[in-house]
Amino acid sequence: MSEDPDYLRELAALIALDAVDDVERARIMRIVGSAEDGDRQIFEAELRAVREALAGISEATATPPPAALRDRVLDVVSGQEQTAPADEPEPVADPEPQSRRIRYAWVAAAAAVVLGIGGGVVGYTLADRSQPAEPSQAEQIFAAPDVRTTTGTVAGGKASVTYSPSTGEGVLVMNDVPRPEPGTIYQMWLMGPSGPKLAGTMSAADVAPSTTAVITDMHGATAVAFTVGDAATPDKLISAPVAELPLS
Repeated sequence: MSEDPDYLRELAALIALDAVDDVERARIMRIVGSAEDGDRQIFEAELRAVREALAGISEATATPPPAALRDRVLDVVSGQEQTAPADEPEPVADPEPQSRRIRYAWVAAAAAVVLGIGGGVVGYTLADRSQPAEPSQAEQIFAAPDVRTTTGTVAGGKASVTYSPSTGEGVLVMNDVPRPEPGTIYQMWLMGPSGPKLAGTMSAADVAPSTTAVITDMHGATAVAFTVGDAATPDKLISAPVAELPLS
């Protein structure tokens, strides 16, 4: 079936920003799966665009947006709710698609706003995106034909790894993962038949409300595991994994 292109772009932004729960994610993927080929291509292109915007902050510190900007978004959402007729009878037909579209649109806007850099906002909008002359390493990963994503929970926050088995590279995105305690670090390990291999570490200074990092040399890995290590010996495994994201 044919879908509104703007609607599909909003759904793609929600998936890329990890702004939906598992039930909503499954619902979105059913919508995309039943869409026409051209519509699916629109969704996939938007998904790559948002992920590329996220990749652009992989070496920056993400901070919450200014309070004034947040208030403006909330004012718009409030205005959208107030314009809905209060006494309009509820339709007999399934009203979910339209109400879902309204909610998804504003959740997408709010989710985009919270990705800030130094009090500003990441250079991504649904209507206007610039494309770099040369794709970055992360952008090449997102554009790989065999790209896939695994998600999970890390220390109460959310984490996802979007990776390409053929290139052996991936992009880690963490949202709302708390900073490690003083004197400790987060360690990322590639788990495989030959045992754990250190993929990188994150100190408190490296962890922000939204944090991204590129992972390389993933060939043969079956999972990405997270442990809490000693900052004095960052390459030493001293605890059991606190989270593990399987790689299929």
